Amino acid sequence: MSVQRRAERPPCRLGEVLLARTPLVIVTGKLSAAWMSAWTRLRSLPAGRALRIAVGIWVIYGAVIAAIVAVQPDRRTVTTEYQRATSNWWGGEKSLYRKKNGYLYLPQFAMLYTPYELLPDRVGEPLWRVTCIGLLAFALLAAASRIAPGHAAAVFLAATLLVLPSTFASARNGQVNLPLAALFLFIALALARERWWLAACLLGFTLAMKPIAIAPVLVCAALYPRLRLPMAVMLIAFAAAPFLHPRPAYAAGEYVAFFKNLTGAGNPTGDSWCDFAGMLRRFGLELPSLVQLATRALAGLATLVLCWRALRALDPLRGAVAVVLMSVVYLMLFNPRTETNSYVMLAAFVALIAACDGVSLRLPRTAAWLTLFAIVLGSENYGWPIFPLTNLWLKALATCFFAAWLITAIFNPSKGPGFLSDPDSPTRA
Repeated sequence: MSVQRRAERPPCRLGEVLLARTPLVIVTGKLSAAWMSAWTRLRSLPAGRALRIAVGIWVIYGAVIAAIVAVQPDRRTVTTEYQRATSNWWGGEKSLYRKKNGYLYLPQFAMLYTPYELLPDRVGEPLWRVTCIGLLAFALLAAASRIAPGHAAAVFLAATLLVLPSTFASARNGQVNLPLAALFLFIALALARERWWLAACLLGFTLAMKPIAIAPVLVCAALYPRLRLPMAVMLIAFAAAPFLHPRPAYAAGEYVAFFKNLTGAGNPTGDSWCDFAGMLRRFGLELPSLVQLATRALAGLATLVLCWRALRALDPLRGAVAVVLMSVVYLMLFNPRTETNSYVMLAAFVALIAACDGVSLRLPRTAAWLTLFAIVLGSENYGWPIFPLTNLWLKALATCFFAAWLITAIFNPSKGPGFLSDPDSPTRA
C-alpha cells in the first residue's frame, strides 16, 4: 500500500522549488499582489468618497501653487512674456514680438490673457495658475464620466494621481500646457458626440494658445467632413478677432511680425528640445535640417493615415480619442520646440487610459505599463539625479514605444492599450 502511494506522488522538482523561493520572485509576487489589491480597493471605493478625495487633491494642489506664486509672482515664471505682450497689445505702440524666443503666440492669446494682466500680479498670476489647474481637473472628470460611466469617480481619482507628477513644472511657471491638455481632452469628447461647433471652437482656442496646434486642427478637419464648415467659420472669426483692436493697422502689422517670428522659431538652435531630433542629439547624432524637415513631414502624413485607420477600426468614442491622442503624440515627437514640460499634454491621455484600464476594464498589467509611462512623463520634476540623467531623451524614447503600441492597437484591436483595443469595452458603440 505504502509502495503504491509513494509511486503516485509527483516527482519533486527541486529547481522549480528553489526558483520560486528566490528573493526576486518573492518580491515580484508581492508587488504584483499589492498592485492588484490597490486597483481592487480603488474600484470598491464609494463613488462619492472617491470624487471627494480627487476634488480635494486638486483643491489642495491648486491652493499650494497659488500661494507659492502669490508670494513670488515674478520668480520661476514664463508669464512675464504674456504680461508684456498683453500690455503692448492694448498699448498699440510696441510690437508683441521683440526677440526670437520671446512671445511665440498669436495676438489672440494676448487678448485671452487680458483679465489676468489687469489684476495685480499677486492676484492675477495665482488666478491664472488656478484656471489652468482647474481646467485640467474638469477635463479629466468629464472624460472619465464618458469613457467609464460606471466607475467615473474612481477613474477620475486614479487619473488625478497619475497625471499630477507631470504637471508640477507647468503649474508653477504658468505655461499653457495644462489648459492645452484639457482642451485636447474636451475636443476628443466633442468629436465623439458629433458636437461640431463646440469642437471647432475648442480647436480655435488651442490655436490661440499655441500655433503648433495647427497640426491637430488640420487632422481633425481632414478626417471629420462635418467639422469643416464650423472650422471654416471659426477660423474666419478667429482671424478677424484682432482687428477689433482700436488700431486695426497695428493688428495687421502684428500678424506680419508673427509670421516673420515664426520662421525663425520653427528652426530653433541649442540643446534644450525634447523631440525626436533632441533625443538623437542627446545620443550624439545631429541630423541635418533638411533630414529633420523631411522626417517631420513624413511623420505628419503617417499620423493622418493612422488616424484615418483608427476612425474605421474603432467605435466613435475610442476613434476620437485615438485621433486626438495620435495628434498629441505627433506634437511631442515632431514639433521642433517641444520642451520637457510639454509632455503633460500626453500625460493627461495616458493617465486617463491607465485609470480606465485598471479600474473599469480590469486590465492591471496594461495599467501597470501605462502607469510606468505616466511616471516617466513627470521625470523633470524628480530632481537630482533623475532629471539630469533623463533630460531630453527618456520622454521622447518612451513616447516612441507608446506610439508603436498605439499603432498595434489600431491595426490589431486585440493588442495595445486596453481602452483603445478591448473589444468588450463598455463604452463601445
